[in-house]
Amino acid sequence: MPTVFVTGANRGLGFEHVKQYAEKDWEIIACSRNPEKSKDLLELSKKFPENIIIERLDVSNFEAVSDLSQKYSNKPIDILINNAGTLGPKGVPEAMGYQNIDHMDFEIWRDILEVNLLAPFKVATAFHDQVAMSERKILIMMSSDLGSVQQNNFGGLYSYRASKAGLNILSKGMSIDWDDITVIALAPGWCKTYLGGEEAEIEPDISVAEQQLMFESIKPDDSGKFLDRFGNEVPW
Repeated sequence: MPTVFVTGANRGLGFEHVKQYAEKDWEIIACSRNPEKSKDLLELSKKFPENIIIERLDVSNFEAVSDLSQKYSNKPIDILINNAGTLGPKGVPEAMGYQNIDHMDFEIWRDILEVNLLAPFKVATAFHDQVAMSERKILIMMSSDLGSVQQNNFGGLYSYRASKAGLNILSKGMSIDWDDITVIALAPGWCKTYLGGEEAEIEPDISVAEQQLMFESIKPDDSGKFLDRFGNEVPW
């Protein structure tokens, strides 16, 4: 049974990855900051008790990340989905109000950078060996089209954009330093999640189904690429 490790598994794209991989009979290590409040994830784990392991993990608590890595030190992880992310205390469109050029909340910006940039680096480095010892050896860094410099046509969302552009740089660097795993920066599309808002174009289940299909075609030569959910390269 292959294994996938998912951060931010309690809702949105993370939850949908857990659900769809469970339906495919994968083993899922599903990480949530507050498992006891993750009602949907708890219900799903009851439906798939042989597949889903729920772990408490605040990705910004680096000591906790190290401890969890130690717990799974001998566990091959075929796909690690570095999914946990934030726009701050609110989703779109409210989030646009505290990260624009005329009004920037710098405390929120620090929080966004910690969760979206520092934490994925910590998770990736802490679990590199487990990914490398697996059969598939894939590390997914959940980025965004908003992290593309070339595609920035309307400004705004400075905090979030900066965090995802930085994540892309991390992904590229890891692909150079690590030749034993495949590192992908992924743009999942504008999805109807808490972050994306109700005006978004894509249902989470559709995006995740397309992502997982794309994962099946990833090759080692793809390492270091910025891809959309279909496997097409996204401009940096």
